Amino acid sequence: MCLRIVYSIAAVTLSLFARAQLSGRVIEIAGKDTTGIVGATLFWKNTSINASTDAKGYFKIESPPQTTKLVVSYIGYKTDSLKLKPETKFVLIKLKPDNQLGEIEVVYERNSLEMSYLDPRKLETLTERSLMKAACCNLSESFETNPSVDVNFADAVSGAKQIQLLGLSGQYAQITKENMPYLRGLANGYGLSFIPGTWIHSIQLGKGAGSVINGYESFTGQINTELQNPHESEKLSFNSYVNENLRNEYNLNLAHRFNPKFSVGLLSHLSYNPMAEDKNNDAFLDIPTGEQQNGILKFDYNSGKMFEAQFGGGYLNDQRRGGQSMMFMNRGHHDTLPLYDLNISNRKWEVYSKTGLVFQKKPGTSMGLQMSYLDHELVNNSSINTYSGVQRTFYANYIFQGIINNTNHTYRAGLSYLNDEVSEKFNSSRFYRQEIVPGAFTEYAYSFKTKFNMVAGLRGDYHNIYGFFLTPRLHMRWGLNDNKTIFRISGGRALRTSSIFSDNMSLMASNRYWALQPSDFSMPYGLRPETAWNYGLNFTQKFELNYREAYVTLDVYRTDFVDQVIVDLDSNTQEVNIYNLKGQSFSNTAQFEFGWEIRKRLFIKAAYRFVDNRQTLTGKLLEKPFVSRHRAFINFEYTTKKKNWMFDGTCQYNGSKRIPSTESNPVEYRMEKYSPDFYNVLAQITYLTKLWKADFNVYLGVENALNYKQSNPIISADNPFGKYFDASMVWGPIYGRMLYAGLRLKIK
Repeated sequence: MCLRIVYSIAAVTLSLFARAQLSGRVIEIAGKDTTGIVGATLFWKNTSINASTDAKGYFKIESPPQTTKLVVSYIGYKTDSLKLKPETKFVLIKLKPDNQLGEIEVVYERNSLEMSYLDPRKLETLTERSLMKAACCNLSESFETNPSVDVNFADAVSGAKQIQLLGLSGQYAQITKENMPYLRGLANGYGLSFIPGTWIHSIQLGKGAGSVINGYESFTGQINTELQNPHESEKLSFNSYVNENLRNEYNLNLAHRFNPKFSVGLLSHLSYNPMAEDKNNDAFLDIPTGEQQNGILKFDYNSGKMFEAQFGGGYLNDQRRGGQSMMFMNRGHHDTLPLYDLNISNRKWEVYSKTGLVFQKKPGTSMGLQMSYLDHELVNNSSINTYSGVQRTFYANYIFQGIINNTNHTYRAGLSYLNDEVSEKFNSSRFYRQEIVPGAFTEYAYSFKTKFNMVAGLRGDYHNIYGFFLTPRLHMRWGLNDNKTIFRISGGRALRTSSIFSDNMSLMASNRYWALQPSDFSMPYGLRPETAWNYGLNFTQKFELNYREAYVTLDVYRTDFVDQVIVDLDSNTQEVNIYNLKGQSFSNTAQFEFGWEIRKRLFIKAAYRFVDNRQTLTGKLLEKPFVSRHRAFINFEYTTKKKNWMFDGTCQYNGSKRIPSTESNPVEYRMEKYSPDFYNVLAQITYLTKLWKADFNVYLGVENALNYKQSNPIISADNPFGKYFDASMVWGPIYGRMLYAGLRLKIK
């Protein structure tokens, strides 16, 4: 293992980006002021390669070898076409107002959610503007205003949140950080809270089968988080947050450019939750107390010619303390009786590198290597269950990219290597696994102008336990009516090892006995890996409504499990039965979404999603617990003319969810078969201004404005050491209305 650590650190300077890129900025000049244009569209003529500018007008776009005309367009400005030399690496573009419009006024602003119309994948990008719409203290809270991802409390004592995509838990989505593996293994339980919102530059959400380049574990989609890049971010960015539970957070991002080629950045985070509260009077803390220290140091180098590199490392310490508190106990409680106690500890450090080499004499050809090493220790001890785990993961991914004749035919191929070592102890049982997986992949992309494009991928991996397996993926897109009408289809296979403890950490908050039913003792936990096929259809239509842009999109996806690790809470109320699938398991989802700029700077987004998620449990095909069959969503976003005020409001409708059977419990410890429907309302007001030379804004918001709470979320809260105690049966909010406030300061 020491050899692998030394190798991973030594190889930091060898890793690499996969694509040759042109970077630049699109600006407008008004008097003495130069302003970056947000949301300008750029594409290479006669190709499907495109990009758009960020909040400061900067962009990056892949450089094709056989075309040198870059087309730049923006509403209210003349479309420009630039002929560039192949060796050009950076370009500054000034757009001229279209004089035919008379008075020039920007009528389009970069949306908080951007959808790609040219990518064959169904890809959505959550921008920094989206993260400003709500508190977004960390990654788990970044999807509150997004209709595609559900966010729920995992249990009633740990404060952890979990997400669902296409009707399945978050572990079935491949969650990456800067296109390298992130949320897997021990991180599945609490890892969504380990990326602060102010660190995030953007989030790319791809539904359905992902790219084979990123691995074989994507069942329902890929969620990639891009962090702030020191080469482009502000010199200083500070964010402070506090809520009525006295949770307070402090984020400081620093960036310094030593010269045009080399820059360094620091992302730091401190958070504290000091106040113990029990608003539902069950003697348990509604939200655990604790603190988190988190930091990442990033380096960025770009030679301006052939070579560029990013490398760095990070450290995390996260502590949580929950359970019962003497201050909430009834006066009749005897001091000698024990209290239910919960202590959760996460300590993690990592190093990574990404470097790239572009072959200038062979346009469109490049190669790269991504590498990372992770060491994660997790302890989850309560008065009932004790768990500890250690994960050490080394990852390498080599990518080569080229063209076949012209840019209509491109390919990427490469090799990957994963060494995943996990040791765990749960109560008196010990588990150990080491997964060594070398793999190879290839991906071919074809495009016919902007009317049709396709990406077909295939990877083969040899697992030291499961043997050899193939992962095919396919994405196809048709664009009609000047790409205002888009059809997409996708399909692919996925495989993963179920980490039964970190995947189901919330179930440790109960007195249930964990009954593991092995299928093959040569496999991790004695269970076969999870495998499934995912199929998807997408239709998107852009149009004008009352002279303003609007769109509708319809997504239909099916995830069909060939094998799955079933977590059965229905067979026995006092047991967690874990076994391989015996029958059918699938998830069907259909989502309709409508977006429209009602009037200048006033946007509405509405969505409805239907989910049919079923598993074979106790010999019957039953609905998966804690999944809403019906969910609706509406969001309003408004910015004043002078852009001093931003208003955002969201209303979520959550349909009823099936609750695992509690019929064998005494009457007082039973729950209904289905939860009631409920609404969740979020709102935030932000004031933006200039403070000396800094951008300054303050925000005030509310979560769960209707103060809706799940009554009695803990079964047998009066006797946590009895056999009926269960704090994992959570279907709704635990904490009621939550007010919060914060400030942001940015110095460019």
